[in-house]
Amino acid sequence: MKSSQVRDLARRYATGKLSQENYRNQRRSLIDSITGGGIQLAYREDERAVARPRFNNKLLGMVVVVLIATGIAAVVVLKRTAAGHPSGAQAAPAVEAPPTAPPAPGPELVRTFVEANDWSDGSLQSFERRWDALGADGQSAAKDSLMYPRLVSGIRQQIDSEKAVASGGAADAHLTELQKLAKSLGIPAS
Repeated sequence: MKSSQVRDLARRYATGKLSQENYRNQRRSLIDSITGGGIQLAYREDERAVARPRFNNKLLGMVVVVLIATGIAAVVVLKRTAAGHPSGAQAAPAVEAPPTAPPAPGPELVRTFVEANDWSDGSLQSFERRWDALGADGQSAAKDSLMYPRLVSGIRQQIDSEKAVASGGAADAHLTELQKLAKSLGIPAS
């Protein structure tokens, strides 16, 4: 890089060798002499121009900190993953849960009938056939179920409703089917 008398003057001011007032006076007189033709600008090769770039210690420090933090995070993640998922010889054998027993047929029969809320003759006959097929233990388990009181209440409501509208014919046949189911279940006549 080439420097001139003006650059030398500015450099001396920047390093504190000249006061601001002294710098301005010398610069004014130098510029006036150059523009007036009294002095010709002389450029010379600056010895300090080939300055090596400074090594930035702050940047190096930041890079080192980031690398260390990344390494620590990777180790923590790997340890957690290894602790949560044992593999190879360390893996515990999988234990199968015992199969759950299917629901008892009696309570299941009562539940499905009550939830279906189908009081047609065909539905009543189907329920009665399946009830008779349960046997004494299945019927006892059904009577102990939480849905059985709803079944009894539903049958009584249907019987009362049919009695209120019974006028002979088909209505009486449906009432007979309801009463037959109530007798089969052991529900006392009301």
